[in-house]
Amino acid sequence: MDTFGEMLLGSGGADLTGSAILFNLLLTLVLTLILAFTYKATHKGISYSQSFVNAIVLIGMVTASAMMIIGSSIVSAFALLGAFSIIRFRTPVKDVKDISFIFLSLVTGMGVGTGNYQIALITTIVMVLVVFAFNMINFGSIRKYGYILTFTFDSKKSKDDAFKKVFDKHLRSQSLLHVNAVKDGYTLDFTFNINLKNSGNADSLVAELAKTKGVSNVDLLTAKNDVEY
Repeated sequence: MDTFGEMLLGSGGADLTGSAILFNLLLTLVLTLILAFTYKATHKGISYSQSFVNAIVLIGMVTASAMMIIGSSIVSAFALLGAFSIIRFRTPVKDVKDISFIFLSLVTGMGVGTGNYQIALITTIVMVLVVFAFNMINFGSIRKYGYILTFTFDSKKSKDDAFKKVFDKHLRSQSLLHVNAVKDGYTLDFTFNINLKNSGNADSLVAELAKTKGVSNVDLLTAKNDVEY
């Protein structure tokens, strides 16, 4: 092959054997599967997408292939850039954290595809540990021991302040989020955002409220289980 032809083709993946290419793809598959399982285990909310989990794996493998094709060839790099530029992504990213998984998948594929195995492996392990640590300690949450309390109160059966005595005993603070009058207007559905004096007394609060005359349908939801849209 003449010099001009070699320049056009570039070194690219010409120096890689079939076994090396297969190894790179399989290693990328393993690392991105770890990322995908981490995403599944730490995902919160109702915006979960199976296709997104698949994309984490596939994007990493495609990136690894692209990096092997590019190699040290500038021509190949510009050719791939032009090819990818015509692709339009119309699926909106619903969670900001999803973007970090996409970038991590890209970096993993780039690391393996360029032969930087140690960087790809260590980065994946460290990032997975960080994600799990953030998930365990609920990092970034501005609420501590926060709960959502809902119950129904029939003012015909009891005084208006009957449940307030229980509040004074167990709560450090409370904020009325919503109240809805039902039936004849004497029955009210309350929703409070509350902070307990002692987080271990949540069951006692529910039990005492349920025993309070006029109170029914008591439900307590921890803020850690709040639905994220």
